[in-house]
Amino acid sequence: MPIPESQLTTWSRLGANQSATEIYERIRRVLENDATLSAHSFEIFLQGSYRNSTNIHGESDVDVVAMLTETYKPDYSELGPTDPQRFVDGPSVYQLSDFRRDVSAAIRRAFPLHNVTEGGKSIKIPRTSNNLPADVVPCLLHKRYKPDYGLLSMNTGPTSGIWLWDTSQQTGVVSYPKQHYDNGVARHAATGNWYKPLVRIFKNARCWLEDRHEMPEGTASSFQIESLLYNVPSHLFGTSYHDSFVNILVWLNKADLSHFTCQNGIQPLFGDGRWSTDKARAYLNGLTKMYLEWEERNALLRIG
Repeated sequence: MPIPESQLTTWSRLGANQSATEIYERIRRVLENDATLSAHSFEIFLQGSYRNSTNIHGESDVDVVAMLTETYKPDYSELGPTDPQRFVDGPSVYQLSDFRRDVSAAIRRAFPLHNVTEGGKSIKIPRTSNNLPADVVPCLLHKRYKPDYGLLSMNTGPTSGIWLWDTSQQTGVVSYPKQHYDNGVARHAATGNWYKPLVRIFKNARCWLEDRHEMPEGTASSFQIESLLYNVPSHLFGTSYHDSFVNILVWLNKADLSHFTCQNGIQPLFGDGRWSTDKARAYLNGLTKMYLEWEERNALLRIG
């Protein structure tokens, strides 16, 4: 027999959310009530697996975004040199480096007994007996401008995302967590609520392979797996977890991955240092091998 439906059902289940909610709410209150930060405009929100309801058992870091909105990072790359949208407004004196400094100071004051450290992209609060580990990501509002071609244009203004500076890599990073969330909700509905459980199944299958040293850690991140399945046609989800798993895996093994987008629907999934098609294929090959070996093992048990 193939992978039992009971095993896939276990893998499909949502991980615990209560502890993630608690650490997020604590961080949000700390930052919103901080005397220094209160003089500035910013938003606090969750991103990642806990926000998207695709977290699995044992998933750790809670990703909290602290986005400064009074200063923004514009992207004019699609505009001409004299396009008036280049001059809509401008940044303030308070910059990302100032904001990150003040967010870090507020976190350290609020968690004095924690070994708070600075990562390249985030301020890291470690796990303790009282909380999950959390990454607080200071960033700027990002505005991606598109040309406006007059009265018939469908342009409704710049696309908003987040922009952060990775201090370890010395490079800027752009992402679109709100679009990622919205598209995940829409795809979940379009698949009759099968999408998010299947994402969790594919994530747990990755963990199964990593635990058995059959796939190196870092081959496929949670974000990458979620985005990979976002590109799968909605009609392949449904009937049963087994049928969905097989149909999705067969389709992905045949697909041209190079044109896939991230779940945000804006950025390509591959290239620009995001993910490589070689690693995606290694992940898919690992899943295929796992499935076939599971069938073979069960066949031997039946014979025995």
